[in-house]
Amino acid sequence: MGNSSPIGLIDSGIGGFTVLRELQRQLPRENIVYLGDAKRMPYGERENEEIIAFGNSDIRFLENMGVKAILLACNTISSLIESLNANVPLFSIVEAGCLATIERQKEGAVGLIATTATVKNGTYEHILSSHTQALRYITQGTRTLANVINNHPGELALLRQNIKEAIDPIFERERVSALLLGCTHFPIVRKTIEEMYPCLSIIDPADKQITLLKEYLEKNNAFNESKYDGVTRICATGGEKDYRIFENMIEQLALGCSELTLEQLDIDE
Repeated sequence: MGNSSPIGLIDSGIGGFTVLRELQRQLPRENIVYLGDAKRMPYGERENEEIIAFGNSDIRFLENMGVKAILLACNTISSLIESLNANVPLFSIVEAGCLATIERQKEGAVGLIATTATVKNGTYEHILSSHTQALRYITQGTRTLANVINNHPGELALLRQNIKEAIDPIFERERVSALLLGCTHFPIVRKTIEEMYPCLSIIDPADKQITLLKEYLEKNNAFNESKYDGVTRICATGGEKDYRIFENMIEQLALGCSELTLEQLDIDE
């Protein structure tokens, strides 16, 4: 019978667009509701209690939109998934990142850059160790990189400096050959990272997260069986500057769908 209800995505800004792009590519028939909570960004510098409260309010918003599943396209929220309340399945980008790491490299050390909150919570290490003892992460938190990508996309010198500050400390500890992007904002600047560090094999968890979603939809006969492309609705919190940032990134990433509705919303604090 199928299920035409939309799939929800959550991020604290435009970073989740990298997951949205992959979702549209792999499941073009699915309807989608994307919530980018730019008003309360950055999540990665907040205390856990506040992140959990924001995550739960984001989930309630999407559940009120009738979603059938939610992709947590935010590593900071995903790192606290056990504390979230939802009536629909949640798919963690952190879990996907760990599985993608194992598929890419079987043993040794892998670099990981993420927000300070994600690194502080240690969720990546915990999940990875539950799957294998042969791999370990060399982690580095960054307080500023996601914000630079989100709010200063044209300032290349500033971007390169923040990338350098995030990655160089990893090399000072160990010469890794692979790097997991532990924040969905980071794949937006993947080409710049690859130009600066051609020795690194980059791991983007988005593909694995969509694979896990597809497995669930298939098992539960929940694919949208329409013969037409799905509709994507993008909902943004924040002011006019945030609105323009969303518009520019939609164009930059060539997010293709039959309809895009960009909204300014107020979510309860």
